[in-house]
Amino acid sequence: MKSPFEVLWRDRMDIYRWFEVIENGVTKNREKLIHENIRCQYSKGSLADAGEDGVPTLVNSYTLFCSLETDLQEGDRIVVTQRNGKKVTLDVGEGFPYTNHMEFRVKRTDTI
Repeated sequence: MKSPFEVLWRDRMDIYRWFEVIENGVTKNREKLIHENIRCQYSKGSLADAGEDGVPTLVNSYTLFCSLETDLQEGDRIVVTQRNGKKVTLDVGEGFPYTNHMEFRVKRTDTI
């Protein structure tokens, strides 16, 4: 089922997944590109946290919106190309299915 929100999704993602492969009798983990150029929406929100001693701090939260049909799983790594061309690398967390789309918590891995 195509999401009505999809017309608003202007970002694209490439999905990478870890697989076990046997090379020369040795099992190794390798990351492979499994899907590319998938429509999505990457969103950043800020939450105010009371912090220690009542000193407020801002905590960023990141969310990825995509189609229900997207083969995305917790533990995957994605590279999102935003509408302005900037690339962001994210680790995929827990997903939440809704009627017309999926939302995943994601964590930036390209920040210091």
